[in-house]
Amino acid sequence: MRPPKLPYLGTVKHLHLAQLISFLRVVFTPLTLVYLSDWAHKEVFLLVIVIIAGLTDFLDGYVARLEKKTSYLGAIHDFTADKLFVLSALLVFSVAGKIPCWVTFIILYREIIVMGMRIYTSYNKVEIKASPVGKFKTAILFAGMMALLINFPQYMWIIYFSLALTVISFVDYFLKFRKVVLAEDE
Repeated sequence: MRPPKLPYLGTVKHLHLAQLISFLRVVFTPLTLVYLSDWAHKEVFLLVIVIIAGLTDFLDGYVARLEKKTSYLGAIHDFTADKLFVLSALLVFSVAGKIPCWVTFIILYREIIVMGMRIYTSYNKVEIKASPVGKFKTAILFAGMMALLINFPQYMWIIYFSLALTVISFVDYFLKFRKVVLAEDE
């Protein structure tokens, strides 16, 4: 006699290791709120979470390529998990007065617009891959958040550099998106 299937396993069985690694960033997202608490060890706790989140951002793509399980859905899952975590952290740091709100909002607006373009292109069965500049931007942003959490005095210069890369990567993405839209009209 076979044991009964547990209901929650039915949804997880289709996920592979890379997607589970990405999902860790989704799980870590609400933990960024700890920074707004009075806990004496909140910086160290969040530093560990940011480091793990940054590693999972690199590791999930590496594992997917290694296992030959890359997919458009996996890329969207990775992108979404990354944005949820990073934007939550930035919003928390802005509320705490550590990062100017205008910086967070520029990054937030860029991500919303790029997500809209991704939805549009996916509807038309076209994938625009993340550029090396976009990946570098994310790495620098993680480095900036880590610098903030270890109280590195010039952490804002790292954040501003990631902001500049955010704008550059947006222009790059927009130009690729424009080519897709113009190709439809032909």
